[in-house]
Amino acid sequence: MLQLDFFPRTEFKALSDFQKLESVTLSLADKKRLINYPDFFQTPKANDVIRRQHSNHIDKILGFRLKYIEEMMVAEARNFEPDGSHESWGPKIHKGAQTWVGLDLQTLQTPYSEILRILQLLKIKPYQQIIDLGAAYGRMGIVLGGLFIKNPFIGFEYVKARVDEGNRIYKELGFNRCQLVTQDLFAQNFELPEADVYFIYDYGQVEHIDHTLKQIALIAKKRPVKVVARGKFTKKIIGQYHPWLELKYEGKLEEFFSVYAAYIN
Repeated sequence: MLQLDFFPRTEFKALSDFQKLESVTLSLADKKRLINYPDFFQTPKANDVIRRQHSNHIDKILGFRLKYIEEMMVAEARNFEPDGSHESWGPKIHKGAQTWVGLDLQTLQTPYSEILRILQLLKIKPYQQIIDLGAAYGRMGIVLGGLFIKNPFIGFEYVKARVDEGNRIYKELGFNRCQLVTQDLFAQNFELPEADVYFIYDYGQVEHIDHTLKQIALIAKKRPVKVVARGKFTKKIIGQYHPWLELKYEGKLEEFFSVYAAYIN
């Protein structure tokens, strides 16, 4: 077992440092200490390939069973459509919802280093509520639970298997302010909770994203909000149909997100 006095001497400067952690048996106390280090979530190099590999190592270090869960869903979808792909498999097994079953796991989820960068740019204050719309396995909750322990987090995700796995890790790490919730964001009876920050990825169809942005607009009439958009469709929809959102930051080079702010009065 890795000795705890290893950590003060640990430097997260290369992928090999994370591979080393992945190759040893870590106690729960070890994992809890790791997520308290900002450098643990920082990519060794600022390029897409390294970011994805870095995030993959973190998932394995923390004990996520992502590959198994996604492969089970792909196997189920192939029973309905053997020659399908990530474009068609999700809707086949999830009542028409685009859940990106079969998509590469590191494309499905935002890299940990990018999440850290987003939260740093937002200058999150204690107790501000963050909501992730289309949260997958809840990586944002991992960063918040480790480094921003006073901030409540809700991640909404359509696929229950992803929600259950994310909540399993949250519970193991002792996060009492972070939770994932199984939810169809396009459901007629779903009312979006108020929050300080909303994170939106291209979680479904264009009309779904537009519907969610309209809900946020109603909330922005009552309180200031920030919206972090990641994905070309979300940013395109904001640019064309939601001028009430003011662009505050647009990612450069290796960053794929934009930050908007609004308070409609």
